[in-house]
Amino acid sequence: MIKISHVVALSKNNVIGIDNDLPWSLKSDLAHFKEYTSNKIIIMGRKTFESIGRPLPNRINYVVSTTIKNIDGVKIFSSTKEAIDEAYKECACIQKDEIVIIGGGYLFRETLIDINKLILTRVDCEIDGDIYYPEIDLSSWKLISTQSFTKDINNDYDFKIEEYIR
Repeated sequence: MIKISHVVALSKNNVIGIDNDLPWSLKSDLAHFKEYTSNKIIIMGRKTFESIGRPLPNRINYVVSTTIKNIDGVKIFSSTKEAIDEAYKECACIQKDEIVIIGGGYLFRETLIDINKLILTRVDCEIDGDIYYPEIDLSSWKLISTQSFTKDINNDYDFKIEEYIR
């Protein structure tokens, strides 16, 4: 079965971004993100792509946008449904088992009913922001792993990475 997941870092008050950027520096989480998403299809919105500024290497990059028409190394889709449908087909062709939604807020909200896996980086802070992860009821989800990290020179806050399935 092909899984579809959200990979997201969020504060205690569900902030995931501010001014089209991350509201913190968490090098350990970025390393986890790179490792987790490598060799998978990732789907992101236009603003998330613009904040990254380039296609992410060792991943198949899908961008949902009605304004961008062409980017080298990226497949552009005008709707989330179109991107997910194509990602399922591509996963079957290249024998991959997961599609990863990496942001932003709109894409997370729009795909909440489609996902069956969550990779949540829970950042131990309440912070100001302008993009939020949607409220999610975890009662129908099973926590399968947790990894904790401590604030240090490379990480602005304590955080833990939780993996859930349903």
